[in-house]
Amino acid sequence: MASKIKIVLFEDTEQTQSELVEALKKHLKTDGGVIPFGEFKESPADELRMYEDRLEGILSRAPYAGATLLVVDRDLSKSKKFLGLSVNAVAGAAKRLAIPVCSYARQPATEDYEWRVRWEEGHIVLRFGIDDDELARQAVLAACGFAEITAKLPGIMKDKLNKSPAKILAALLGKPEYSDKIALYSVGDQNRLPEILAKAKDVTDRVKRMGCFLGYWLWDSLLRYPGLLVNEVAAASHLNIATVDFRVPEVRAVFEDAVYRGPFADPKRPQWWRGMLDDIVSREGHNTGLELVRKEVRDTINPCQCSVDPSKPAGYYCIISENPVSLENSKGGLSWFPRGADLTRVSNLIFAEYGPWLSG
Repeated sequence: MASKIKIVLFEDTEQTQSELVEALKKHLKTDGGVIPFGEFKESPADELRMYEDRLEGILSRAPYAGATLLVVDRDLSKSKKFLGLSVNAVAGAAKRLAIPVCSYARQPATEDYEWRVRWEEGHIVLRFGIDDDELARQAVLAACGFAEITAKLPGIMKDKLNKSPAKILAALLGKPEYSDKIALYSVGDQNRLPEILAKAKDVTDRVKRMGCFLGYWLWDSLLRYPGLLVNEVAAASHLNIATVDFRVPEVRAVFEDAVYRGPFADPKRPQWWRGMLDDIVSREGHNTGLELVRKEVRDTINPCQCSVDPSKPAGYYCIISENPVSLENSKGGLSWFPRGADLTRVSNLIFAEYGPWLSG
């Protein structure tokens, strides 16, 4: 990475702050540092300004200036040094400064909270109910990903062939041939990109704003909704290999060349390029991944069954249950699915229960 990573932590409980700082430092190793938010000076006039204005000024000065990522507790009601502090105020100030934000809540969330807020936050929401060490690991993963994107962008943006966000992201991922498929993952802020970039003060600021935009898009769209990229369950379902068998090292090795290694690549939760998986299968002259691994590994590998009706092969992925599903036993094409996420579905059972929320 071109420069050291700086994470600013917003946590209003002293003991939790201390624990998270140590956990973040552990995962950062020698790649950067962590600064707890709390020490700052303001004039009496500054204290009368709106929260976002005040935060924008504070975050623009030492020791917080140049932050790679803000990691923010979703409940900051106990904050004493900055009364009225909230995750929304922090995210608002960060947006002005083009600093990425990850929020978290340490208490367990309701079962359906994660997917209900998935498209509404405007920043990364880390998984709920995880311990401090895993929370810190995911935050550092995000920080490193944004740093990687920002480091690579200047050269990519100079190329006149990279005119659209999809082409820029495709070049950044080393897959220019996938730019049209990436474009199918367009999200709401795509239409606001000219407005976002128009606020840039100079080339450096323009790179920061584009990096923030592309990072959110990659994390919350391409890597979240299986289609172009597939997680473990979606990959197994697409290849027609039982998930438990797909986890076998000898089976994984067959598809090693298709592993995603770009920004935010998570060794604990790997993803694969779906097109490259298909290429590996077809190159060996097979119709399915199951046929391939039964020949290359062992003939007792099991097919992937639909989680709703095991008598049917799966092939798709339920974004809410995170289980394999069949076409017949699931719904697709919901309004909040990116168009490129053609393997993403919702099982009929879940759709019947949550239909009013899922259709909107």
